[in-house]
Amino acid sequence: MNWYAATVTAAITLFAAIVGNLLIPASALAWFRGLPWPRWLVPYRVFIAVGLIYYALIATVLYRALDRQDLSAIIWAIVVIVANEAWNAVFFGLRSTLAGFTGMLAFAAPLSALIIAARHDFVSLVLLLVYALWVVYDIAWTAALWRTSRSKQ
Repeated sequence: MNWYAATVTAAITLFAAIVGNLLIPASALAWFRGLPWPRWLVPYRVFIAVGLIYYALIATVLYRALDRQDLSAIIWAIVVIVANEAWNAVFFGLRSTLAGFTGMLAFAAPLSALIIAARHDFVSLVLLLVYALWVVYDIAWTAALWRTSRSKQ
C-alpha cells in the first residue's frame, strides 16, 4: 500500500464529503423532498447509498492515480470531486431545478475528461464507466424535475 497516496486520498475525499454535506441545510433537503418527483425516481435512501458509493469509487480512482503518479488523472479526479460538491451547493443552495439540470450537464465534462485520463487503468475505467451510467440517470431525473417543477409554477 502506498501510504502517501492513501493519506492524500483520505484527506481530500473526507474533506470534500464533510464540507459538501455541511453546505446542504436541512431546509434544502426538505425543499428537495417536496419537489414533484417523477415516478421512476429512486427513493431518497438510494441517493444516500449512491453518495456513499460515489465517495468510495472516487477515492479508489484518486488513490490509484496517485499511486501510479498519473498527473492528468489526479487533476481530473480532484476536479470531479470539487464539481460534485459544487453541484450540491448550487442545486440545494439555490433550490433551483434548472441549476440542478444544467449543473449535471456541465458535470459530465470533467467526468468525461477523467474517464479519458484514467483509460489505461482498467479498474478505474470500469468504476468510472459504472458511475457515468448513474450520471446519465442523474441528467434524466434532474431534467424531469426541472420540467415538472416549471410546469407547477
